[in-house]
Amino acid sequence: MNKLRFIKDHYFGQGEWEAYFGLFGDVFSKIAAIIGVLYFAEGFPAEIVMGKMLPGIGVGSIAGCLIYFGEAYVLGKSENRTDVTALPFGISSTQVFAWIFLIIVPIYHQTGNALLAWQIAIAACCLGGFIEIIGGFVSSFLVRYIPNSALMGNMAAGALVWLSFNGFITVFQTPVISVVPLFFIILAFKMKKPFIKKIPNTLLILVLGAVLSWVTGYCNVAGLRESASMFGFYPPSLSLMDVFAGFGKIGPYLSIIVPLQIANFISTMQAVQSASMSGDRYPVKRSMILDGVTTVISSLTGSPFPTSVYYGHPGWKKVGAKSGYALLMAATYFTCFFGLPLIILEIIPYEVIIILLVFVGLTVSAEVVDNLEKEYSSVIFVSLFPILAQYIFNIINDVLGVAGTSVAEIGVEKFAQASVMVSAFQVLSYGAFASSLLYAAWMAYVYRRKFKLAGVTALILAFLSAIGFIHCERICWLPAQGVVFSIVYLAIGSLCFVVEAIEKPER
Repeated sequence: MNKLRFIKDHYFGQGEWEAYFGLFGDVFSKIAAIIGVLYFAEGFPAEIVMGKMLPGIGVGSIAGCLIYFGEAYVLGKSENRTDVTALPFGISSTQVFAWIFLIIVPIYHQTGNALLAWQIAIAACCLGGFIEIIGGFVSSFLVRYIPNSALMGNMAAGALVWLSFNGFITVFQTPVISVVPLFFIILAFKMKKPFIKKIPNTLLILVLGAVLSWVTGYCNVAGLRESASMFGFYPPSLSLMDVFAGFGKIGPYLSIIVPLQIANFISTMQAVQSASMSGDRYPVKRSMILDGVTTVISSLTGSPFPTSVYYGHPGWKKVGAKSGYALLMAATYFTCFFGLPLIILEIIPYEVIIILLVFVGLTVSAEVVDNLEKEYSSVIFVSLFPILAQYIFNIINDVLGVAGTSVAEIGVEKFAQASVMVSAFQVLSYGAFASSLLYAAWMAYVYRRKFKLAGVTALILAFLSAIGFIHCERICWLPAQGVVFSIVYLAIGSLCFVVEAIEKPER
């Protein structure tokens, strides 16, 4: 009895279940998106989604939850405290949708080979993990030279498009079961307390969506039986050879992977720093390296999705959570080894669970806007444009794919004759996350009147264009389209250096 009381006092606070259900809703919404898009919508084989991806997610996420529970234990012991809150952890939101819609699905559409798409994706995840590890050593340098408004603007833009906008569209595909819970979650956020005492609002919203789904017939017993037939044991397996196979074809996706993972390790750093401001001072560098290690572990066991510390620690600290919720989440991830998420999706549909990600994207974007100085708000908007263009171009390709054709087959000239700017969407979509970050950095430097650094940023844009990292379909030396943009950016850089020379004597 004394031992149980000790565990409760040290690891379980009054807000433990609220933190657990909040994190469960966020995590499971991403797992639901993975199953909903790849298995149900795209027709990926069950042996890849349930047999490889989910077990890999389970291994990396269980490892991370246990690691950060241990980090909370060590911090509490070193400071002789029992009120330490663990860092929330799981698969990264923006990366899940970027990996699905910018790597896995396009490869599958081009090749019809689900195994190849998965191999390239886990190789991208593995590389992303090493970038996160390197981030632990270079983050202070990047933060010193890349404006915070650019980094945060890039993250907010990605969250707004790939989480909120994409999720919002999904919600309105099934308005009868999804729209009421969507507005309910906004009401719940503003109330800042449970609608029903001792029942977390997240759980209430999921239950409401499930009830609407079953009452309207969207969910039924036949579907539940079919999903139950997938129940079984899916043990994790080592995918080392598959990772090596994917590395040989990863080149065209570096412009997605690199900036996304830079944003990922920067957001880890900021999440750890926000925990420090709440009173729990975790080692920043070690947390960033641990995120990279768990990402590599995930990729080597079959998951294509990077892992990360989440924002949200101050909120869970405020409601009285400690570190027990991390153990509860670790236990929950064991469902990934039995195909249970698929069964849960037949009880609470993907279109309901995705509401939680809509809200996460809106919250992240709003926090960024609220914490930036007013004059830098346009930095977020300019970050948004390339990523939105990328989203639109993907939709154009998907629509044409349904009709049995593509942009390349029709030709951009015919689109131009109809005043549809497909070529603009196309060049902006290639390397959108990289150009988004650099456009934002350039604008932030101009606002700060640091014209020399703005010029250097333009030179970086010119170099990346010259190697096909941005504005081009694949990386190669001096592609025709890249040369054009390289010249444009060199001209912009030269103009910045001229302005610096004029301004410097005055300063």
